[in-house]
Amino acid sequence: MDDLFLIISFLSFAAIIIFAILAVIQFAKKDSQKGKKQIKFTGIAGAIMVVSFIGFGLTSDSSDTTKNDKEKVETATEPKEETPEEKALAEQKAKEEAAAKAKAEEEARLKVEQEASVAVTWQDKVKEIATMDGTSTEKYDAVMLYAKDYPSTEAEIKEFEQYIIAEYKSKNYVADINNAEYMLSNVFRANVINNFYGEDNTPINSFASDFYQNTKYTYRGVDTLDSSAVRSNERQMDKALKEMGK
Repeated sequence: MDDLFLIISFLSFAAIIIFAILAVIQFAKKDSQKGKKQIKFTGIAGAIMVVSFIGFGLTSDSSDTTKNDKEKVETATEPKEETPEEKALAEQKAKEEAAAKAKAEEEARLKVEQEASVAVTWQDKVKEIATMDGTSTEKYDAVMLYAKDYPSTEAEIKEFEQYIIAEYKSKNYVADINNAEYMLSNVFRANVINNFYGEDNTPINSFASDFYQNTKYTYRGVDTLDSSAVRSNERQMDKALKEMGK
């Protein structure tokens, strides 16, 4: 559109020159009427030229603005190419976020497991095992498996120690060998004590080991209460109590 206005402007300029020359010629011939007519045409051509220049200027500015806007849009929409450093940082950030997410999920899982383990006490677990279907040996094996990974505390170990010593002194520990829950509870306590001390050759560890042997074999029917093995273990327990001043 701006090109059209520019052409009209040039043509108008040419018309002005032509009409001006013709006006001069007519006035030279003393024909003022035609001269004025040519001047009138010159004015009209001049007006057209002015209007054409104005139109050219407006359309030119509009075209430039549209072109600039188009370039801005293209620049804005064109994706910025990442540098190797930026790519490396983005990858590192993604890895860190993934690691943080995995850590949070693992911590949440462990928390749930810990809460579940706290909710179910060892007494509940032993009672559950004692009442399940199965032989005494099968129940004993289940308690031993549970005791193996039981997270005992030092305070709880001291409580278990005092309990089995009191039960042995009162001779209650083999008074009812058919009471599965009671016998398995004692097996559990004694085994947890042994697991806590490991290979330490201390009087309480030795006492718990002999207590465990008698409880285990009498409950499972391997030994009778007056068997030589049971009596031998009780002598060892008596010896350990003396060493502990009990």
